Amino acid sequence: MLAPRHDVPPGGRSGFTMVDDRQVHYLEWGAVGGPPVVCLHGGGQTAYMYEELGRALSADHYVLAPDLPGHGDSDPMEEFGRQHLADSVQPLLATFGIGRRVLIGASLGGMTSITYTAAHPDEVAGVVLIDVGHRLEEEGVRKIIGFMQAHDSFASLEEAAAQISAYLPHRKEVRPESLSRNLRQRPDGRWVWKHSLGQRIKLQDGDARNWRTILEGLEAEAASLRCPVLVLRGAMSDVLSGEGAEEVAAVIPNARLETVDKAGHLAAGDNPASTVSLVRGFLTEIGW
Repeated sequence: MLAPRHDVPPGGRSGFTMVDDRQVHYLEWGAVGGPPVVCLHGGGQTAYMYEELGRALSADHYVLAPDLPGHGDSDPMEEFGRQHLADSVQPLLATFGIGRRVLIGASLGGMTSITYTAAHPDEVAGVVLIDVGHRLEEEGVRKIIGFMQAHDSFASLEEAAAQISAYLPHRKEVRPESLSRNLRQRPDGRWVWKHSLGQRIKLQDGDARNWRTILEGLEAEAASLRCPVLVLRGAMSDVLSGEGAEEVAAVIPNARLETVDKAGHLAAGDNPASTVSLVRGFLTEIGW
């Protein structure tokens, strides 16, 4: 009898560790001694969103992509917010003995990267922000949350693939077999998300847990960054507008803005080739 298999990305490694009594799942690529690049995924996503980027950088970098708390196969934290997520990064990196590093953060992972770098400026050589800023578009964010809340379970992976394809019409075909990375099967046979954001985030006006609370103080933290920063915006994003991208790039002293063509908010997955090329150029530019 073979032991249960966990999905291992081509050219990479999948593993688990314990951090502050929490199980953390992670993916990694490249030799451990290479220049470290730490990738933080977006809300509702998992470390697998960086599969193409990790493989592309593995020849000359060490790439670590954890599942954030309460996502994927990582245990949740009792508290959930930008600061709590940022606080979870330091003990994880200490577990791996990672020194000065470049951070790549998409959406919620980008917010976490800003907050972490503001608190640990000497430990970060550069930051890549993927479709995130301190001003996000209400309609786009509500669309994401609405999808999470409307589809809390599915009868099959095929049903989930059909719903996700309808939600992301510009994305290449969603393969049902790949969705076990984002969904787990309950004892009753239905498939549920590997996150609880749909339950955590409330949309009612006036609710103290309104999604905009996660942005409070983010602009000031962004303005405090002194390392080089690359701001990437998906050309078709309805979450980060062109004006919003320009604003965050202007707020950060040493930042520049680039666009990922043919991509929406999930730019790294919508157009991985363009994302990889832009990230590679940035790493070369800063000598990393």
